[in-house]
Amino acid sequence: MFTVTLHHLSPEAKKAGAEHADLQLSDVGEDQLHRLIDAFGKCATQAGIDAKPELRVDAPHGRFVVQAIQGKLRFNSWTVRVGGADLSPEQIFAIITGSEDPRSPTVAVESFMRDAKRVRRRRLALLAALVLGTNATTAWLALRPPPPNPMLPAYQLLGSAPAERVLTQVAGEYVSGTTAGARGLTIARDGRVRWATFGPDLTVAESSDLKAHAVESSGRPALLAGGLGLIEIPDAASVVFFNETYRRKSP
Repeated sequence: MFTVTLHHLSPEAKKAGAEHADLQLSDVGEDQLHRLIDAFGKCATQAGIDAKPELRVDAPHGRFVVQAIQGKLRFNSWTVRVGGADLSPEQIFAIITGSEDPRSPTVAVESFMRDAKRVRRRRLALLAALVLGTNATTAWLALRPPPPNPMLPAYQLLGSAPAERVLTQVAGEYVSGTTAGARGLTIARDGRVRWATFGPDLTVAESSDLKAHAVESSGRPALLAGGLGLIEIPDAASVVFFNETYRRKSP
């Protein structure tokens, strides 16, 4: 079963618009989840300029966010380490449910499914190493870092001095809006980042703590946030994360 939150979407995800309040659906089965994602894909082009429709899914094995960006469905996941992928409703459903869906046998889905299975195998390998006391080589293989996120653009870590300058310049509080469903980024000078989603009256409904590192990508400074994606720095007053612009709050 899944918990699904609809933002700027009608209860059945068939219409998109800023007039639709946030709605949380509990105990959603796979069939209903499939219908919601499919309906969202059909109405993705309906959203007005003020609407930012998205469908957030809390599953037993992780959290997933589906957004409508320029008429396409943008998929982000902390479970299979996917950030900013444009996928079809069938592909998104297959990834969230972990099913080998014959209706979506694409290279993208198969790649993401393999990534999720690799994560589960590493966890099992680590548990076996702790219980059985396997040798150092087996433990190293289980604990080695995961492969780089293929959805990230090319980047290069900055040295300590330029990295400190970038973090000092970008440190501060940023928000994407002032209504329920908007998000905020709080960036500290030591690289700690809090990514929050706001409820009514800008109360924090949910948040995630990330660790950021200063990098250079396409000749410009940026922050690599938790291996999920790049926080781009187009100017001194704003940042961009997963194609969403955040404005710096006034002191």
